[in-house]
Amino acid sequence: MKKQLLIGTAMLLAATGFSQSNSIKLRPSGIGRISEKIAFKFVNEPNGKLNPVLKQAIGPENNNQLNESKSALPPSAISWQLLCGSMNTYGMLVSQSRPLQYNDNLNAISFIHRKSSSYTGVPVSNSGVIVAEVSTNWGTTFDSTCIWSDGTNPGRYPQGAIYNPPGNTNISNAYVVGSGPAVGANWLGNWYASKKLNSFDATASSSPNAQQFLSSSLSSYPANQGPHAFSRYGFSSTDDGNVRSLALIVDDPANIDGMRGVSVVKGSFNAGAFTWTTDSIIPPTQLRTDGTKLILSNPQMAWNEAGTVGYVLVLGARSGATLSNQSILPIVYKTTNSGASWSLLPSIDFNDPLMAPIVSKLASTASNTNLTLPYVDDYDMTVDANNKLHIGATLKSCYGSHVDTLDSWGTFTMSINPGEDYTWGHTPGNRPYLYDFIGDGTGAWTYKLIDSLPTEGPSASSGGAGYNDNPWDEDAGSKLSVDSRIQMGRTPNGQYITVSWSESDTNFTAGGRKWNSLPNIKSRCISVANNNLVSNSEISVSKVATGTGAQEPNVVNRATLHYMSPTTGSAAVTSTTSGFYADINTPITVTNSNPYSQLTNNTTWIQTGKLSYYFQTSGLNENAVNSINNSIIFPNPAENNVVLSIDLKDNNNVETTILNTIGQVIRTVNTKGQMGQNNIHIDLTGLSAGVYMVNVKVANGTSTKKLIVK
Repeated sequence: MKKQLLIGTAMLLAATGFSQSNSIKLRPSGIGRISEKIAFKFVNEPNGKLNPVLKQAIGPENNNQLNESKSALPPSAISWQLLCGSMNTYGMLVSQSRPLQYNDNLNAISFIHRKSSSYTGVPVSNSGVIVAEVSTNWGTTFDSTCIWSDGTNPGRYPQGAIYNPPGNTNISNAYVVGSGPAVGANWLGNWYASKKLNSFDATASSSPNAQQFLSSSLSSYPANQGPHAFSRYGFSSTDDGNVRSLALIVDDPANIDGMRGVSVVKGSFNAGAFTWTTDSIIPPTQLRTDGTKLILSNPQMAWNEAGTVGYVLVLGARSGATLSNQSILPIVYKTTNSGASWSLLPSIDFNDPLMAPIVSKLASTASNTNLTLPYVDDYDMTVDANNKLHIGATLKSCYGSHVDTLDSWGTFTMSINPGEDYTWGHTPGNRPYLYDFIGDGTGAWTYKLIDSLPTEGPSASSGGAGYNDNPWDEDAGSKLSVDSRIQMGRTPNGQYITVSWSESDTNFTAGGRKWNSLPNIKSRCISVANNNLVSNSEISVSKVATGTGAQEPNVVNRATLHYMSPTTGSAAVTSTTSGFYADINTPITVTNSNPYSQLTNNTTWIQTGKLSYYFQTSGLNENAVNSINNSIIFPNPAENNVVLSIDLKDNNNVETTILNTIGQVIRTVNTKGQMGQNNIHIDLTGLSAGVYMVNVKVANGTSTKKLIVK
């Protein structure tokens, strides 16, 4: 099996690296390119072969656990179970796809995937048969049904949801609907399938227009329909009776080359089937010197429950942007009339002083220490109860301001892993921070800090940084990506937003390296009604904590290729003396194989149990909480001395207490902290080797972190 990445000409640039201090801004020592990171996400393997399809690619464990004054309430109830198998991994590569969905009107969960190696579809049984798994009892049992089986146009990269006719409450009267690209000798177009859920069998529906192939390269198109490719992003089914998918608009559909914009593809139910129409969005972007648009091939779309307000996001370098807004950032369109018209929203303004805390944590460009260009690395999005858009994203540092380097990022070397470059320096203030950007076009964008990630994805390309730490097997010089795969979901009423991501505990990675080689899913929640308050501590969803569920060995430290449903269950809220709990049933899937193999039958596991989030609302100093969430202890493990690095928003006392594993206080350090970055040195002389807990208190916020003394 062969994969070939045809990468555009790279400019050879050099830069001098500087250490971080109060007076010299961190600068990159190398360069990374988007083409080398995501090109494999356009893999095509008809007839067992992978064809080159892309000419120019477009496109330490956070141990913060705030003391919560909890009452004795039931904890999370996490339960993983086997769901299904798939021919290989490639249908799960794209985190912006939506194969896993929960329909709250029918209390039904659906998961759309390519057939397993043992599944026999009808009328054909090639690797492009698409199957839907459906449950109406929160995952206790699932039934499967075939929705696409076309020998000429095999399906790839599936996504989909359940369409429920307005007012219906019977699953037998609903339809499962899916979409994705179709392939022959090369990329041909897109498949769109639907099937009524009154039968569950291995035969695709023979009803008129239940299976539709829409070519992406016709000389002319029917009314209300235009050319589009890779209809594999942002699938939704809303209460207005429409389903929607997001696709790419490219100059060369067969080779997915020359991306110009995106197409909103709407399916309207009509006489037992769906009529598909398209609406084009061409974002205003800068052009590279070769004339191509500076736009990436990982767009996303999100809608409110009613289907009236929707957002489309494309990552690109926006025309006319200046200073810190020049690089690869969200370009957002909004509709308030169910997609009849779309308007371009103002950008997130990183030149605004309100964004300075974010920009200050990023490195300058290689050639200009006075210029910092944020660059979105991974992201997802959702719409809340107030019809505001939430963009959960991590940011990296753009390498340079030349038009041909705006889609490249700075890289950094680390003593812990010499010879390999990281996207972040993984030093205090320079690591992957996960933010929630909030806006709707009526005012300036705001943000909340969600969490920080201790690791980043190792390279999927042979010779790339971290490639040897990537746990997947190699096929023709490449592996699969093991990135953070940020996912966002909301409760049906939009009052609670769940965020999940993948990270590794560096206490267990090879040599303590910062590669996401032992991925586990973490999650936090946002309470919209409480000024977008972030839950106090993260939940470990795959490597479950004691008392919150049973460990599943096939998921623990192996939580690759995960999805979370964009709609979760409703929140059950319980008040406490200092805050409240929100218990939310949350469908999440993980796909992998054991051992890791790209090409063999892969297995998907699912959990649908409740995640229990705690929100502290009284006596809470949010600035102190944010400072604690940002703080880190290094080195860890340590010997004679350790440093607590904490960025204070106000002048505050910092109380640091070291405790042993049975809770005895070993040492306490009180420091008069100053606004800004503080590095507090703690003497470890006399401490025996072992595991300790470090309690950090700032104002009314406290945090406990793990420390290993060598």
